[in-house]
Amino acid sequence: MGESFGGIMCLALALKLGDYIDRLVLINPASSFQNSMWPSAGPMLAQLPPDVYKYLPFVLAPIMSNPISMAWNDIDDRAPLLQQGSDLLYGLIDLAPQLAALRLVLPPETLSHRLTLLKEGSQWITPRLKDVKQRVLVLAGEKDLLIPSKAEAERLGTALPRGRTRILTDRGHALLQEAGVDLVQLMEADGFYVPTRRLSSGRASTSASDGGGASFGLPRPIQLPTAKELELDSQGFVSVINRLTSPVFYSTTADGKIVRGLLGIPVHQGPILLIGNHQFFAGDMYPMIKQFITELGVLPRGLAHPVVFAGPDALAEAGRQGGMVQEERNRNKKDANAGAAQFGGLLTTYGAVPVSGKNMHKLLEQGEIVLLYPGGAREAFKRKGEAYKIMWPGKAEFVRMAAKFGATIVPFAAIGCDEAITTHLSGKELEQLTSMLPKLPFKLSLQQSEEDNKRLRSIPAARVGVNATMEDIEAFQSPGFFTPNIPQRTYFIFRQPIPTSADTARNRAVCKAVYNKVKAEVEDGLGYLLRMRQQDPYKDLLPRLLYEASWGGKRQAPSFTP
Repeated sequence: MGESFGGIMCLALALKLGDYIDRLVLINPASSFQNSMWPSAGPMLAQLPPDVYKYLPFVLAPIMSNPISMAWNDIDDRAPLLQQGSDLLYGLIDLAPQLAALRLVLPPETLSHRLTLLKEGSQWITPRLKDVKQRVLVLAGEKDLLIPSKAEAERLGTALPRGRTRILTDRGHALLQEAGVDLVQLMEADGFYVPTRRLSSGRASTSASDGGGASFGLPRPIQLPTAKELELDSQGFVSVINRLTSPVFYSTTADGKIVRGLLGIPVHQGPILLIGNHQFFAGDMYPMIKQFITELGVLPRGLAHPVVFAGPDALAEAGRQGGMVQEERNRNKKDANAGAAQFGGLLTTYGAVPVSGKNMHKLLEQGEIVLLYPGGAREAFKRKGEAYKIMWPGKAEFVRMAAKFGATIVPFAAIGCDEAITTHLSGKELEQLTSMLPKLPFKLSLQQSEEDNKRLRSIPAARVGVNATMEDIEAFQSPGFFTPNIPQRTYFIFRQPIPTSADTARNRAVCKAVYNKVKAEVEDGLGYLLRMRQQDPYKDLLPRLLYEASWGGKRQAPSFTP
């Protein structure tokens, strides 16, 4: 925890110590120093004559804090009003010697040195904020007159990958010294206080060497979010999607019985490899991850396309090609990139790491639950007429990797998101159509320029050099011309677990047979869900919304019985 200049020091230590620091609480951090009056006014204060400088603490006291609120700390609010008034007066008088002592502990030379540290520290930390991986809670006094803490908290909430802010009404710079401020209560309100660390595999952490605090985006254990953090992260756009799609989950036990929920998945029996079909723009992934956390207490580690880790420009471009982000002429590029950065931060917070054989190896070795979509970006950005089509590479590499660690493979199928759009013209058809149009002094929304194609090619590829047949699988293509549809309910079914062993890894024929079985299970799961969906009385949006609204949003609409 760090207050004011201590906030800068906390951020610097978090960068240096990594997993040895789990979380940060910053209170009116002085990273806003450059945007305050002190870079220009501060040096002049250090030059004041000694007879004037001794009164400086008394002049700055109302700026640094609320003296009345500080004096109120020692007041018993159950005492008679007259007694409370008397105690408040004496409390204010007692503050005077403390303020006078400030000139002794902060002589002009020390003040000048502190101002230099503040300037250098704020300049140093600003470009490095994006590299602070720990969860950070920023508390700011709304009426901080010393530095612009409210604006800085809002900036840090966006600049820090896992930053969360809370603005405290009517509080000043030294808010921890003010009456009525309870730090533990503030942390608990945001789900930030964690008495016991739990990691992504579900096990409790016993020491900092277990990792978890700053390993987001890396193939190492990470901390599970608290229930409150999960709730807060599910607000906004994610909450709207969840409400519109009302996801339903089914799983299959080892004896082949289909049950409602995820209890058929043996997540606490060694490493697990989840293999499924990739839907449009991976719109179903976050609800699935959330369900694993709330129902099973584990966090699947998704193997994500490198575009997630390539920065906001690349991720925003991928969103534009998928139709999820508007063109720059209709939307501020800075806003689009900020949204993309937050989306990328959300994915890594909830387990995503760059897809690669090395990362998959490390995660399975540590007993993690690994989530892999073999169809990659190609399957997520389907073309005309390809809804629910499986597009996987021909090699069984993921089976061999899973078998090396004796991991259990759980195939799964999901439907709903592939029906989010209707594609009227494929990318190739659109290109042919626009090539026949006469040259215009402006660009139509349907036209794909050379600049668009160049930006597409700049998006990083995944699994380069691993499999020559993956080129088309991993390519980002123009989605063509499409229109959005009414949101469909999403359904998941996790098929019967498939055990593997080291013997499986050594036999290519057996690996190929397991691969074919996994693929067949996913395809059969898709067929099962598409058939059974017809028995869901709330498969359509309006009846579902009306039912859930009648329960005040506290009860999910029922679905089909397996």
